Amino acid sequence: MTINLSSLIHSGGGGGGLPQLAPDLTYPSSPTTGSVTYQVITGINGTGGLTTALSLTGKYAVMFLEFLSVVAENVTIKLTIDGVVIWNENFTSSSSIALFGNNSGANAGPNEILQCETSLLLEIQTTTDTSVQLNYLARPIL
Repeated sequence: MTINLSSLIHSGGGGGGLPQLAPDLTYPSSPTTGSVTYQVITGINGTGGLTTALSLTGKYAVMFLEFLSVVAENVTIKLTIDGVVIWNENFTSSSSIALFGNNSGANAGPNEILQCETSLLLEIQTTTDTSVQLNYLARPIL
């Protein structure tokens, strides 16, 4: 049996495979840890109900999502991609919530990719925490 790898590799003109990065001339001018460059959003207040932590419109490859500085308490995390609810979970958190990707140790770097075609909405709700931090890596794609 022959497997045609050329159909799995994106050449910029359709045909599936990995997403092709769109031009992003200011990347990577954001905080870094190890070899991973990521964006940081601080001061997210999730006490008033589900609160938007990250909203992307357009086509993106998302490789890292992590909440930090979280009070260990009851938390709800909801992720909607292209209008479809992917996660909607209520649980007791720890001080960090690693949602997606990898950002620690010798294996630092993204090891998974979420892709959205039109939109991505990440929401959080906390009981008392008024200052959650979100670290994320999202790149626009063609």
